[in-house]
Amino acid sequence: MKSKIRSVLSVLVCIILVFVIIGTTGAIMADKLYTAQYFRDQIDKTNTYQNAYNAMIKEFSDNYSVSNIPVEVYEKSFTKEWMRNAIDEKINSTFEEREADIDCSAVEKNITEYFEDYAHEAHVMKDETYDKKLAESIMYAEKTAMNVADVYSLDVMKRAGITAKVSSYVELARKYMYPCIGLAIILLIILMILRRPVYWGGTALFASGVLMTVPTAVVLMNDMIQRFSLKNYMTYNLVTGVLETVTKNAMITGIVMLLIGLVMIIISIVYNHNKTKARI
Repeated sequence: MKSKIRSVLSVLVCIILVFVIIGTTGAIMADKLYTAQYFRDQIDKTNTYQNAYNAMIKEFSDNYSVSNIPVEVYEKSFTKEWMRNAIDEKINSTFEEREADIDCSAVEKNITEYFEDYAHEAHVMKDETYDKKLAESIMYAEKTAMNVADVYSLDVMKRAGITAKVSSYVELARKYMYPCIGLAIILLIILMILRRPVYWGGTALFASGVLMTVPTAVVLMNDMIQRFSLKNYMTYNLVTGVLETVTKNAMITGIVMLLIGLVMIIISIVYNHNKTKARI
């Protein structure tokens, strides 16, 4: 009778442990992945710094008929280094919950010089219309560059309240990460008291690994991430790259847990088999 009760309790603790392991793994992943450093690393891996710069110059070039400002003026104002710093500042300011501090003084200076040179050559009078057109041109340049630099659309998500919600969920995950780890340890101690902790602990790890590996493997094998439809190539490349990395990390973690759990189960079965044999 005692053996049956012990087995039932072991199964119940094992089931709870599965959810605790998955929850703890999710909390750890959220803690490691939702950081400014991780966001910047993904941009580097997907060559987004260069793609963003190219996209910005292309937009300025395509809109020459509207702005009437040669692309060279913009190239002189917004360098590749400027784009890298602007992207990083957009990310850093979001995570630090402050306004982005991006220097756009070069474009103001260069466009003003271009206007003055043009006015001098074409004998254009510097009146109210001239000042208005100059201000509009500077504003257009700054807005275009800033929009391109916001590669994760953080400003849009901020206005929609998405950033605040995600941050609160991640903070909650971080808050309960260590209690989850503590609960997992307590459950393992309970399994030790109920006996066969290696077997049941391995079973919990194996089940957790399966629950993480199967769905992520299905997503990757069916190229579900690549089916996202985004008009902007730069954003598409970045978003799919990030999602693929996260999915692969989850799958690898699941496989490791699955294998460790399987080894623990085999060790426990072999040990108990040899123990029973020795008694006979």
